[in-house]
Amino acid sequence: MIIHAANDKREGEGKMGTSVARRPGKRAGLDVAQIIAAARTLPWGEISMQSLADILKVDRKALHYHVKDRQSLLELLAHDSFSRRLSQTRVSEAADWKEACRIYTRDLADSAVELAELVDYLWFGDLINDLTLKPVEILFKQLNVAGFTDEEAIRLTTVLGTLCLGHARDLAQARKEVARTRKNLLISVLGTQKNQNFPNLERISSLNVDTYNSEQLTFGVELILEGAERMLASRQSQGEIR
Repeated sequence: MIIHAANDKREGEGKMGTSVARRPGKRAGLDVAQIIAAARTLPWGEISMQSLADILKVDRKALHYHVKDRQSLLELLAHDSFSRRLSQTRVSEAADWKEACRIYTRDLADSAVELAELVDYLWFGDLINDLTLKPVEILFKQLNVAGFTDEEAIRLTTVLGTLCLGHARDLAQARKEVARTRKNLLISVLGTQKNQNFPNLERISSLNVDTYNSEQLTFGVELILEGAERMLASRQSQGEIR
């Protein structure tokens, strides 16, 4: 691809008014880190393969050596932002397994929430890829010391991870479409039911309960931890051998 510009210089030439050849990505030293850095300078809605090629001054085709398409580009950016934030997790400061789970889920949720619209490009399986291994190792050690079997630890951390990503996506959608929040949708639907009575739903719809805030996330986490604690205590009281 050749871009013509009146005041540009061809690389290695000093003449004015000549065309500038876009650099082929691999030979120009283009790598994933450069692609991510360039993408981070663009507003989310303006990110595209072409806009990125323009910033990097390479042929658009050169990007395909590292990134398949816009979908892959946004996934790459989401993973990078997520892992940067999550690398600061404080799981190692936890005194016991419950505190380790609380820190893990809070940092996981905060990392996902900060992605905003990009959270849709982060998938459940990516958590293992994007987590630094040391804090995950510490978390599983805490669960092992507490008495959880490895299978129970895997299932518990999976439930917590699913809760966190679900909360982040919930919040992103609520911020984008306020009219479609749970409360507003319920009120809207009830308003169409003129000939029927739903006293419980009407009472619920009148409450000012925010199901998108940190209190909702904490409620879910504590509910899970309480259930896990009871399950562990029940098994241990029955004298099961791990």
